[in-house]
Amino acid sequence: MSRVLWEGRCRAVPVWIGAVAVGAVGAVTLVAPGAGAEAGPGDGAGRVDVSVSVSGQDAAAPGEEVVLRTTVANGDGAPVEGALLAQHVPEGLDVLEVGQGGMVEEGIANWGVGVAAGGESVHTVRVRVAEDAALDERMVSTACLLVDRDAEPAACASEAVRVTERSAALGGLGDRATLVRSVGAGLVLVLVWLLWRRRGVLRAR
Repeated sequence: MSRVLWEGRCRAVPVWIGAVAVGAVGAVTLVAPGAGAEAGPGDGAGRVDVSVSVSGQDAAAPGEEVVLRTTVANGDGAPVEGALLAQHVPEGLDVLEVGQGGMVEEGIANWGVGVAAGGESVHTVRVRVAEDAALDERMVSTACLLVDRDAEPAACASEAVRVTERSAALGGLGDRATLVRSVGAGLVLVLVWLLWRRRGVLRAR
């Protein structure tokens, strides 16, 4: 059975996630103090400078799979160790797989995160758009990084997937396939006609 990392603290994560999702979709970066961050305002030692970004697919039809990629980037601050990345997957997106050893429970994927200064880590969730998803509905997935379990998230970001009509999404492919078949059939007819004409010319000689 799946479990949630930092179980005692994770119950507060949806509150932060919901607050971020209400705003504009995109990366929201904060600077959070790391363990033992007693450095003065002019001293960057002991501080964690991180950003979170989420990317995926702008639009998808019901039944279509989408991979959401969340990147945690560490700037020039202290290394990130023992942090928690929590990503909320909204209703209408069915979780199929959580990569990089992550776990999921109650619609929230979790990873333990460690990122060296100047490095980054990528975490993926493979989802499928529900068959009964409403057309043009925007499904927002929000990820937050908790560096300190007793503090606010260090950074959050969101990505929206808009539900499109399946027939429209597949129609273009169908039209192209029909065009290719038509062109191919036309070329075959031309070749047959050329061969027939060449044989007629040879017989006449």
